[in-house]
Amino acid sequence: MTDAKIVELERESMQILPALSCPLQLNVMDPDEQLWPLLKIKLHNSSQLQLKKLSDQDFLPKGDRQVLLLVDHPVMAPVYDELERKAGESRHLIFMGNPANTALVRRAMRMGAADFLPQDSDLTELWSALVRISASVSASVRLAPVTVVVNGKSGSGASFVCANLGHAFQAEHEKVLLLDANRHYGSLADYLNIRERQGGFTDALLKSGEMDAMALTGMVSKARDGMDVLPASVAPLHDESTVTARQCAQLLHLVRGQYQRVVIDMSRGPETWSLPLLENAGQVVVVMQQSLSALRETIFLLRQLRHELGMGKDRILLLVNRYDKKKDVSLQEIEKATEIKNIATLPNDFAMAETCTDLGRLVAEEKRNHKLVSAFNALTKALQPESGKHDKPGLFKRLFGN
Repeated sequence: MTDAKIVELERESMQILPALSCPLQLNVMDPDEQLWPLLKIKLHNSSQLQLKKLSDQDFLPKGDRQVLLLVDHPVMAPVYDELERKAGESRHLIFMGNPANTALVRRAMRMGAADFLPQDSDLTELWSALVRISASVSASVRLAPVTVVVNGKSGSGASFVCANLGHAFQAEHEKVLLLDANRHYGSLADYLNIRERQGGFTDALLKSGEMDAMALTGMVSKARDGMDVLPASVAPLHDESTVTARQCAQLLHLVRGQYQRVVIDMSRGPETWSLPLLENAGQVVVVMQQSLSALRETIFLLRQLRHELGMGKDRILLLVNRYDKKKDVSLQEIEKATEIKNIATLPNDFAMAETCTDLGRLVAEEKRNHKLVSAFNALTKALQPESGKHDKPGLFKRLFGN
């Protein structure tokens, strides 16, 4: 492909493609690079599709989210032989070749190809095949509801809430994963007194394209019975590893298939790469305290969630931490200023919260019948499973396309 042709393709406006039901990795074997340059230009910005080029000597990927695209070429004959021998394995395969070559079409069928496309096919045909594959993958996996906990103002107690809320969900006999989405400064592991960390969130993000359920098991740490945690990675300030929204979407889909509930600590606020966490959240719990400064910053965050991400009010729950009815900022004033009617409170017991934080214990472990325990149990009832309703396309989809 000439440089002029590449420039021409880059200038062309790509039509809006339908969203995939789940993130996929497309592994491409294209010896003569007939298709690969076009794929890189047209699909590299997709948040739901990760591209990887393979040679005919590489390991043949398999798994729910792995798709193998073969572009016909004589040097691929050994690959075809191996795929025919392993036709019984679970593998998503798309074949591109000459449809007039009936022997090749029959061979693709014996390999278990999900689709056979002409080599001069428009990319929309390839995308349609990927949409069908992603739909079949999603239909076979029950995805856990996601709850994101975020501070309206820094220091409002989101990590404390996340840890105890996860335990309250676990008490309802749900298998829970707590995910610390604060890449460099997460404190969730300390809240849960976890010293032997098996892995970290950033490590999992960087490996998300290749991870499966078994690999995930090796990354998470056991926090309590029925409750695991994927803590923030311990990384130096000069760490230059970058993560993407695509990696975040892939990792989230994987963990949602392995747990019954995912609770995410986003206490330091959203970033571009972490937008899939918010896009997939059934409820976002915004933690705030009763002060004018906290109210001002919470209103700013709510504007981002509602107007930039397109999040409906029904998906946002305001949680007033350390609530005191004697304070000047009342619940009625908070509701009027934020326009959020879904408001819950946590009673003010700073001494208990500080004790639990220092000891790495949950409130229920320190005092089973404490008023905070009752409040967290009530909060789980207020957080309903995600409805799947979205008011309008969010910033994540507008930024990354699909």
